[in-house]
Amino acid sequence: MNRLNSLFVLAATVIVMVQSAVTRNKTALRILGLFPYRGSAWDGEYVIPAARLAIDEINRNDSILPRFELELIEANSGCARDTGVLEFVTNTLHTEHTPVAILGAGCSSSTIPIASIAGRDDVCLPQVSYGATSHFLAFTSSYPYFFRTIFSDGSTSEAVISILDKFNWKRYGVHKIGFDGLNEIWIDHFIYSLRAGIQYYISDAEEVYSSDFNHEGESFEDYIQFIDVNGIRSSGMRIGILYATDRVTAGDFMCYLHRQKLVYPHIIWILIDICHIIIDNSTGKYCTGKEELKQAIQGSICLGYKLTTDSTISVTGNKFDHYFESYTVESRKYATEKGDNYSSSLLNDWATITYDSVWTLGLALHNTEEKLHQCNSSLTDFSLGNCFVSGTIVEELAKINFAGASGEVSFSEERERLLAITFSQIQENGILNIVGLYHPSSNSSRLGNLSINNSALLWSADDPPSDKFPTETVLAQTWAGIVMLVLLVVGFLWTSFSTFINFRYQNFYLIKASSPQLNYMLFAGNNLLLLSGTLLVITAITKLDMVIFSTICQTTQWLFDLGLLLILNITLLKSWRIYRLFYSFKRKPRWLITDIAIIGISVGWILVNTVYHVVFTLVNESNIAEEKFLPKEEDQFSQKFVVYCLPPHLFGLFYIPHFLMAVILCSLAFLIRRVYRKHFNDAKHKHFNDAKNVAIFLYATIPIATICLTMSALLSPANDVYNLVSVSLMLQCTAFLCIVYICQLALFIPKVLPVLKNYYCHR
Repeated sequence: MNRLNSLFVLAATVIVMVQSAVTRNKTALRILGLFPYRGSAWDGEYVIPAARLAIDEINRNDSILPRFELELIEANSGCARDTGVLEFVTNTLHTEHTPVAILGAGCSSSTIPIASIAGRDDVCLPQVSYGATSHFLAFTSSYPYFFRTIFSDGSTSEAVISILDKFNWKRYGVHKIGFDGLNEIWIDHFIYSLRAGIQYYISDAEEVYSSDFNHEGESFEDYIQFIDVNGIRSSGMRIGILYATDRVTAGDFMCYLHRQKLVYPHIIWILIDICHIIIDNSTGKYCTGKEELKQAIQGSICLGYKLTTDSTISVTGNKFDHYFESYTVESRKYATEKGDNYSSSLLNDWATITYDSVWTLGLALHNTEEKLHQCNSSLTDFSLGNCFVSGTIVEELAKINFAGASGEVSFSEERERLLAITFSQIQENGILNIVGLYHPSSNSSRLGNLSINNSALLWSADDPPSDKFPTETVLAQTWAGIVMLVLLVVGFLWTSFSTFINFRYQNFYLIKASSPQLNYMLFAGNNLLLLSGTLLVITAITKLDMVIFSTICQTTQWLFDLGLLLILNITLLKSWRIYRLFYSFKRKPRWLITDIAIIGISVGWILVNTVYHVVFTLVNESNIAEEKFLPKEEDQFSQKFVVYCLPPHLFGLFYIPHFLMAVILCSLAFLIRRVYRKHFNDAKHKHFNDAKNVAIFLYATIPIATICLTMSALLSPANDVYNLVSVSLMLQCTAFLCIVYICQLALFIPKVLPVLKNYYCHR
């Protein structure tokens, strides 16, 4: 028995000696690991145990790199540009033991300059990052040797865009909170890619609120000044996106908004990578306690990455639980080495990504060695500037596809990790529930696939809230509309009667002297004004579909402008003709305008005006119907968009052409009265009363119409005086009726009375 035991001991000793000899004969392949140690802007030091674990597993696996042994060179990148570049240069360019690849760095601020140097033709050093998310690193032309196993800000922003698109959320706001320069690199990169992506994928989306806070050391009372509460309310924003690096200020921000009723269910906030640190670590200075914080963040949506904890890691054959236990053991060892008191809080969420990053490099190096062997070359030929070996490593990295601890590891054509991103929602009691999953697309020209479990979502209603406020017309009281319609109909009847008299007695000397053809155009202008008033009443007292409303509103504007144009144009040209006749008393008048010329000028004005309205409608389509918010009520988010047909260019009197025409008409009326009084102020020439009548028409209508339209504008919904909508409508219609009625009374009724008198006498 003792002899048998001795044989076993001898055999075991021989095996150990052989393994040691084999290990001693392996060539070292060094990997430079750049990690943000404690004291950095991001404490990522405890990803190192995961990297060591992966290195050990690869070295123990004889089927992977059997002739080589991986060696991890650990360096502190400091999560800073200068520190990271210094460590990179020291451990690559100024050392005899050149690494074959770079693991890291963890932060974009240090990774970007390193990737830029590593991609130079005289360096050619492959790099795999486990934490750099900057969207700019996706440009392979600038960083040809760079890969990452973490999602990028681009894919994160695409995930946000996908949920905006799914729920048709078009009115969004962005709030940024950053410290220690991270705002410039980290947050701004995400916001840049978010805005660019929204512009590309959802062209009609609108950023209605934006705020940036990056002032360390200031009190929260100072910080509140950066939060535009009234701006958020008035913009109608329903979706907010918060990106923060400071959990205390982020918690204060949410609590402050909670007190202002600017969180769920009024506004849905999307929190980027900060949900867990807000929930677990801080109540902030502005919250009264964790209960208020839970209420403030309830309903918010959080983004993270998906860990496939129920699958098998293909390269080791172990489950995720086995990996995590091993990582915990390594972390205990590391804590002992560093003199730390170990606790589970030291474990880093990014360690799993780091573990897969090391395996990505190990598999790529193994495949590269096999490929180089076929070309009578080897990884031992690697050196800085040897782009053949480095290029082969890059080619094999691009082909990587395995099931890692964080999920499937594979890369798109842009060398982006196709890592699933989770959507979670903070629900009752601060519980974070996964409600959706976003899978990036390998095609950068389109969004990936988003799956949302609607039944798991917590909303204040059955469906997700919409940021499209219902659009409704502010209605005037029915009685006001009826009164105005009656007066408008009377105007139509009066104009129709005048048209009949003008046609039936067009050879009567007074009507003939006033040009019947021009009278017809005057009546047409009156009818157009009356028709525009009728349409205005319809839009003011009837709830209409927005398409119909906009069409009627546009037509109302055009008819009003056209009718006023005809009346002023005919009056102006007739006044000019009367003035020339009176001015040239007892001699042949010059510069007279014939009826045909007047008609031609009026038709030309009509065409120009119509073209103007068509162009204005195409260029300023949104101005056809004025959109305003209703005033704040008990719940400020019960407000709705309102529409009222009162755009600024409805007031034709304030147009430059109309204004100039009105000024010229008033001047002519004054001159006509002077000439009339000088030459025709006797009973013999009473049939020349057109001079006096034109003056009466102009002096009466222009002030009355101007005052009515101005008061209507001041009392309209466009100026937030909603309780006087009926008064506004009546004032507008009064302006229309004033122009029509006084035009008839002053310019045509004096001609009708002699006609009727003559008819009665002959009868």
